Amino acid sequence: MAELLYLYGIATAGKNNESFSDLIGIDGEHPLFTIGFEDCMAVVCRLDESDYGEEILEKKTKQLEWIQEKAFHHHETLLKLRERTNIVPMKLFTIYQSENRLSDVVQAHREEWNELLTEIAGKEEWNLKIYCDPDRLRGNIEKNHPDVLKKREDIAGMSQGMQYLQKKKLDGWIDQVVEEEQLTFSKQMHDTWNGWADRFMEKKIWKKDVTGKTEEMSWNGAYLISSENVETFLELVTEANDRHRESGWKIEVTGPWPAYHFVTLSKSEV
Repeated sequence: MAELLYLYGIATAGKNNESFSDLIGIDGEHPLFTIGFEDCMAVVCRLDESDYGEEILEKKTKQLEWIQEKAFHHHETLLKLRERTNIVPMKLFTIYQSENRLSDVVQAHREEWNELLTEIAGKEEWNLKIYCDPDRLRGNIEKNHPDVLKKREDIAGMSQGMQYLQKKKLDGWIDQVVEEEQLTFSKQMHDTWNGWADRFMEKKIWKKDVTGKTEEMSWNGAYLISSENVETFLELVTEANDRHRESGWKIEVTGPWPAYHFVTLSKSEV
């Protein structure tokens, strides 16, 4: 029976090719192992072609439950690998027909991958999301914003007809202030956090129907942080969360993750 190779990632060269044999591969049967090269190693597992060949895989990837299970395994395995080695993570279902084909690809892109390994060595990826309760933020602005208080005072001295028009105008202006405050707050937080990061990547802002939350997402970013700065970074996030929670802000931090957002493989499609 023909066997394929499933590639989890390219790792910094190690001495023991069996160091990951306690981890089981994506098929639930074959253990992980490494294939060593001059200055890096491929972390792989074997797959039966009868179960993971191109045509079979194309059919299976249309099954939502199956693909979710495999995506979870891929991610969890990369998390375990990241705890034990420096690794450039590969995409789900990066599969090679033979060890020779894998070797050709590694040799062609070894220099690029080694540069990435050097860049992410001793660093961790952390993801940060800022959520806002717009109603609570609006209430805060209505009660405390000096311009709002002044405008309300001015409106109180107007005729009823003018009051109605000016109140409508004020409501629209407050909506604008809420939006501006979301942008300003997110930028201020990001500027503080980014001072402790080696790199960052701004990610897509998701709507509530995707996040499943009642709050609106106002910031989504990934930060690559040196291990010695992680503790301070997380303390800053915790302090900001505690300080601004009552004003309608919530900050979520997750990690450490494999450096998914900082290993651009555009030059080396695998």
